[in-house]
Amino acid sequence: MIIDTHAHLYYDNIKSHLPDVLHKATDIGIEKIIVPAIDLETSRKVIELSDKYEMIFASIGVHPCEVQNASNKDFDEIIKLSSHQKVVAIGETGLDYYWDLTFKDKQIEFFELQIDLATELKKPVVIHSRNAVDDAIEIVKRKSPESFSGHFHCLSGTFQNLAQILDLKNFYVSYCGNVTFKKFTEIDFVSNTPLDRILSETDSPFLAPVPFRGKVNEPAYIVHTIKKLAGIIGTGYQELLSAMYQNANKLYFKHSYES
Repeated sequence: MIIDTHAHLYYDNIKSHLPDVLHKATDIGIEKIIVPAIDLETSRKVIELSDKYEMIFASIGVHPCEVQNASNKDFDEIIKLSSHQKVVAIGETGLDYYWDLTFKDKQIEFFELQIDLATELKKPVVIHSRNAVDDAIEIVKRKSPESFSGHFHCLSGTFQNLAQILDLKNFYVSYCGNVTFKKFTEIDFVSNTPLDRILSETDSPFLAPVPFRGKVNEPAYIVHTIKKLAGIIGTGYQELLSAMYQNANKLYFKHSYES
């Protein structure tokens, strides 16, 4: 079985034919899909999707690229939504220094607020760290990481970054379809990812893997990324599938995992 831990299924280019997308996902063995929000509006949308579809679970929060439009009132509403039974995580939060540094201080503020909420709720935090992984790690380390858990999604960085994340015992990493691209340059550090700390994700509708590069990504394409990762890490496909499934259940569905 497979868990896609990160798929934005509310964008029009995928939501318009979502029943078909979910049917294809089920056909290739996907059991659960976690849909992360990027702001208050999408936090409401992911909860609606989780109510409608049994296999969908929600993560709610404010993405770093959306903080300029977010208010404290928005965050108060997200806190209220966090009690919903199918909210399994907080985020997508974190830092993004790629697009715009104008709101860097506000990115940090909202990142820390969401870490605090995740800690209080005993739910993992979903971390975006584009061109900002060093600062994201430092903030996590400063916030008593032994008291909460998290997921550095679509990780990009260095072996040192990976080592620092692995030192945080309750944190996991995942990689996207770009690992299948010919110009992917981070094979050396990805190859050092241990099987007990890696998760599967698509980041749909973005970063479709080869042979679907340039098209709208969807959960069913996850097998191409996992097969490539198995080759990079040097393990069997089924062994990696099993590890990713166990890790996702342990992080996001702890109660069912322990039972």
